[in-house]
Amino acid sequence: MRLYPSVLARGAARWLGVAATTERPNTVLVLAGAGLVLGAACWGFAHVPNLVLAPRTFLVLFTMAWLAYACGVLVTVEQHGRVMVVVILAIATLSRLVLLPASPTLSTDIYRYVWDARVSSAGIDPYAYAPVAPEVTELRDADIYPRLNHPTWRTVYPPVAQALFRAVYRVAPDNIFALKVAFGLAELLALAALACLLRTLGIPLGRLTIYAWNPLLLVEIWGSGHLDALVLAAVTTAALASARRRDGIAAILLGIGTLVKLYPAVLLPLLPGRRRVSVYALFGIVMIAGTMATGGPGHWPITPMWRYVSDEYFNPGLVRSLVNEPLAALAATATWIIVVAWREGAGSLAERAALMIAGVIVLGGNVFPWYVVWLIPFLAVRPSVWLIIFTGTVGFAYSFFLSEPWKIPVWARLLEVAPLAIAAAVKLQGAVGWLPGLRVRARAG
Repeated sequence: MRLYPSVLARGAARWLGVAATTERPNTVLVLAGAGLVLGAACWGFAHVPNLVLAPRTFLVLFTMAWLAYACGVLVTVEQHGRVMVVVILAIATLSRLVLLPASPTLSTDIYRYVWDARVSSAGIDPYAYAPVAPEVTELRDADIYPRLNHPTWRTVYPPVAQALFRAVYRVAPDNIFALKVAFGLAELLALAALACLLRTLGIPLGRLTIYAWNPLLLVEIWGSGHLDALVLAAVTTAALASARRRDGIAAILLGIGTLVKLYPAVLLPLLPGRRRVSVYALFGIVMIAGTMATGGPGHWPITPMWRYVSDEYFNPGLVRSLVNEPLAALAATATWIIVVAWREGAGSLAERAALMIAGVIVLGGNVFPWYVVWLIPFLAVRPSVWLIIFTGTVGFAYSFFLSEPWKIPVWARLLEVAPLAIAAAVKLQGAVGWLPGLRVRARAG
């Protein structure tokens, strides 16, 4: 599943008429042109009043953005010149600022963040009642409440995430923009950490394009305002700490990320074997301290989380597409974590994370597009052409809104999994050579 950037970059450079590894004016012009197309697509996203009501427009803009992104990645993947990096960051900044004021419509999760903070600020336990409960009738309004998804479900967000919602709410009550700014700052921290990580590992800074220009990340973090921005900050800073041989700090950061959303914990076994006992102890201390500081173990929303895992069925993962049994998906995910942690060779967390995260995403109960964004920074460290393409095809899950009743069409599901299927076939071919054998038998027949 590895991408060898030199091969693709040189081929793309010849086709585009630019130099693959040397920073020249025509290379910069191609990058700037691709960046302007990306920025134009982001402007389009921001100026569609409701993307749910205009799914074809979204898919066209997303495709345009992804093609511009692919062009930018191909011409910068081996670049390291200052002008090139400035152009990459300038376009990345422009795209983010264009999306920041846009009202979230593809996903309304951010309205649930605000609702939870409103409930907490009123002195009510946010885990106690669903939004439709009569106990919170007085908190309903005409702006936030009507936009809540699953209003009959109690909240699933862990206590530390709730604390962050409340912190922003105290500064700017009922303000979606304020939450988007907070998450945007967290994502910018992730971008800065990734730049430092690439320098630490001796990787060309041109690889920043893989992360900084990714349309899925731009839409989900800067457009929809997903909490996953905080996870991005936690896992990229943890990877940087590990690359600098600060595994204890990495464990602490992974613990903080786990207290926001559970899945950063799967990266803990990938930390190198240096002082493993103390590393695990630090992670445990952070988890215990964070849990006790936010109300104790009984405050974790275990029952709502299980309802979410078992009842939500938007874009089912591999196992659940075959057998609609959430426990089977959890078992497959746990098996994957053990196998990858055991088999993966030596190396820093950053170099080992992509495979682990990809499997956890694909085997999970549901593959919401924003669940994929925490994979993207690690693709800049260890690129995989198929996984990079997957960050584009997973966006077609929003074809869900093309028809009534809402359902992802078969063609979109096939498109979504195509890069993963090709990657698996290539891996099998390399492992057992079955594809050449089939060709030989076909010719003989």
